[in-house]
Amino acid sequence: MPDSYKIVASVGEDDLRHLQKKDVKDVDIIEVRLDLFSRNYIQKEMKKKLKALGLPVLFTYRRAEDSSVRSYVKLFHEDVEGILKDFNDNANYLDIELNREDTIFRNYETLNYRIIYSYHSFKKSILANEMTNFIHKAKPVKKKNPIFKFAITPEDIEETADFLNDIKLLSKSNTMIGICMGELGLISRVFGDKFHSSFTYMTLGEPKAPGQISVDTFKKLRADLFKTPGSGKDSKED
Repeated sequence: MPDSYKIVASVGEDDLRHLQKKDVKDVDIIEVRLDLFSRNYIQKEMKKKLKALGLPVLFTYRRAEDSSVRSYVKLFHEDVEGILKDFNDNANYLDIELNREDTIFRNYETLNYRIIYSYHSFKKSILANEMTNFIHKAKPVKKKNPIFKFAITPEDIEETADFLNDIKLLSKSNTMIGICMGELGLISRVFGDKFHSSFTYMTLGEPKAPGQISVDTFKKLRADLFKTPGSGKDSKED
C-alpha cells in the first residue's frame, strides 16, 4: 500500500478509553469524534490517552443532523479550547465542514493544524462542478494546503464510479479524500487510492458512519485482492 494512502481510525469515548498502543499499530491517524465524548473526558482524560498512543490526531465535531450516530452532548468552543491548544501542531488535523457557516473551532485558519475541509451527504451524491464550487469558496489557510473530503451516498454503482472518477480528476489540483457511504461504498474505502483519494476512514469499534469497516477487514481485503493469482505475492500497485 502506498505510504500516501493513510488509514484514519474514527473513535468515540468508549473506543478511546480501551485503546492500547498495540491496537493502533496499523493506523496512521486517530480521528477524535468530539461529539462522541463527554465534556469531562475531553477536559480531564483525553490529552493523556492521546499522547500515550503517539499518533497524529484529527479533531472532528459533528452536529446531530450531520451524523449517523448519536452524540453525547452539544459542545461549544470553550469545551474544546484546551484540548486544541494541547495538540496545536502541523502534524495534527482539524475537520472543518464545507457546507456550514459556523464551527466550534474558532480562528482555525491561524492555528498550526492541517485543515481537512469536509462535505457529507447521507442522502445523495455530488457532481464535480459542485465540489469545485465548495473548494473555491473554502477559506484559505496559511500553514499547509488544505485537504478536501467529500463523503456521499450513491444510489447505484454507476453513481459510485462517476463520483470516484471526479475525485481522481479533482486530485490533479487538490489533495482529495473521496468516500462513498453505505454498502456501495466499499471500493472507495478499500481502494480509494486507486482514485487518488489520500485518506480512508476505518473503525476500531462500532462504525461511526454507514459502511465503515474495521482496520482488520481493510487489511484482509487489500491483501486478498492484491495477490497475483498463483504466485502468492502481492501484485504491483499503480
